Amino acid sequence: MKRYITLFSIIALFFVGMQNSNAQEKKQSPEAIAKQKTHEIHELVGLTGDQQREIFKLLVDAESNLSAIGSTSQNIESSQKTRAAVMDNTNTRIKAILNPEQYAIYMRSLEKEEKK
Repeated sequence: MKRYITLFSIIALFFVGMQNSNAQEKKQSPEAIAKQKTHEIHELVGLTGDQQREIFKLLVDAESNLSAIGSTSQNIESSQKTRAAVMDNTNTRIKAILNPEQYAIYMRSLEKEEKK
């Protein structure tokens, strides 16, 4: 259970870090953010064309959900729980798309991001 929470925290930090770097620039559309993240994952693990399409669709959906969460006036705790659910769902779907070797590389990169 502790590993699961740690894994989830790493993923959340990765996406929050990505959003913060993107937020410093102009507000980008979910598609633009997803395209950038897909490219970064592709460079990291060497995605196939089919994997790129699936990851892109997944990230567009996740970014749309995250931007909708940010635009609604929820309390902080509720917003965090909703974001956590989106992140968990996103990670589960990414794991299903990537092969075990790619997923291991992806997870190591998230751990490195957390250490920074």
